[in-house]
Amino acid sequence: MKIDSINQQLNMTLNQNINRDVDKAKSFARILDDASQDDKKLYQTCQQLESVFVSQLLNSMRSAIPRSDLISRGFADDVYESMLYDEYARDISESGSLGLADILYRQLKIK
Repeated sequence: MKIDSINQQLNMTLNQNINRDVDKAKSFARILDDASQDDKKLYQTCQQLESVFVSQLLNSMRSAIPRSDLISRGFADDVYESMLYDEYARDISESGSLGLADILYRQLKIK
């Protein structure tokens, strides 16, 4: 019974993360259409896309870390950790350390 409950919580968490990422992608597409006129908005949109990419990268890295049964983890821990990694991704993209937003901006500005 306990395993079924854990599986249900993990499935709910995964579905919420997928839905959030789909919403971000739709939002990015909408903003990109509006941003073609405004360079600053276009650059911010490119940073948002870089943030989504880095968030996916960090989530993949996080899922590769083996979990110990020493400390029990609940649904709230997973949600908090997901939100924390999203903030890490936003900070990384705003710092410009990867440069992906700059590359995207240069490519999209040409069009």
